[in-house]
Amino acid sequence: MPIEAEDDATRAPRSDYFRAFDLGAILAGVASGAVGAYAYYSDVLRPLAHSFTIWIVLVVAVTAGAPRWRAAARAVGALIAAVLAFYWGKALVYGVKYAGMPYEIDVSTTVLWCALAIAGGLIAGFLLSVIGRSDLRGTVATAVVVGLLVADVVRQSGRSGVGVLLLATVVAIGFVGIRGIRSLRQGLQVAAYAIPLAGLGFMIVSAPDFLEEVLIRLSL
Repeated sequence: MPIEAEDDATRAPRSDYFRAFDLGAILAGVASGAVGAYAYYSDVLRPLAHSFTIWIVLVVAVTAGAPRWRAAARAVGALIAAVLAFYWGKALVYGVKYAGMPYEIDVSTTVLWCALAIAGGLIAGFLLSVIGRSDLRGTVATAVVVGLLVADVVRQSGRSGVGVLLLATVVAIGFVGIRGIRSLRQGLQVAAYAIPLAGLGFMIVSAPDFLEEVLIRLSL
């Protein structure tokens, strides 16, 4: 009995699926996590370690313009790599900075953030893959990211060194604008949508810290 060969329409989705976790996204996640780990022990850059700016830029970099499933897979892979690099990197930098002092990685916190990376990566991949399009969906997706970046600055405004975070946010918004804005009209629309979306963004960027605090209290 002859074996039927798969046609191109059947093979394409499978091929796209196996290409999803490309090495570039993983390496970008590792690099961003390493930057965050270094910033954690830096007097000047510490605000970056407590913000989502680096991770938001990472997600936009690996998802914008990609097919939905590929964008979601790349975002999940990049964010998990970033979480692991951040916590393992903290341990490495601590060992160098404070040689001989004991340091133990908080496994439960790492697992929690990996779970959040999976959830956030899936959502971001599906929603932000349209960044770069000139239609309403692309405009709103770009505005969502700008709103998140602004909200994160507001969330961190009470910390010292917020000027560094503000500068990083301006650079991040510029990067998002380059990836997502195709005309002056679209740029004005993004700015208009980003203002109300910043309120929603504030709840989103505050949720992980709230969840972590709740779990810590429950474990006591």
